[in-house]
Order: sequence, then C-alpha cells, then structure tokens
Amino acid sequence: MAGKSKIATPQALCDKAFMKTIKLECPDRLHEQLSKLVAAGWFKSPEDAALEAVRRYLSLHSVELQEKQIMADVQWALNERR
Repeated sequence: MAGKSKIATPQALCDKAFMKTIKLECPDRLHEQLSKLVAAGWFKSPEDAALEAVRRYLSLHSVELQEKQIMADVQWALNERR
C-alpha cells in the first residue's frame, strides 16, 4: 500500500540503512572518558558510546517529554475556550 508507514523494530533502528550522521563536538575531558570506556572494552568506539548515551537519555526522558507536551496541549486548549 503506497504511503503507508512501517513501524521500525529495535533491530531495524540499529540498521545502517536507517541511520543519519550527527557531528558531535565535546569537551576534551568527556572525550577522554569515552576513550577510556572504549579501551576497557565497553564500546567499540567513542561514537558507539555516545550513541548509547543518547539512546538511554531518550529512553529515560521520553515519558517526561510526552507528559510536558500533553500538558502544554491541554493548557493551549483551555486558553482557546476563553
């Protein structure tokens, strides 16, 4: 069916075909910490460590962000009724 969206599975979200490139500049101290994690075998690269950090941040904050958006929508609707 043309125009129908597919829901991406977690495996598909890690597929390179679904990835975009983001340039990230970070302080030297943060880069050193990421490099230490790589050297210790926790991640393949500093980029993989940063990607995991973003993934975890979004996972932890998605509900909070959704609630804020809902509350903003409710406030907007209440103000429109006046």
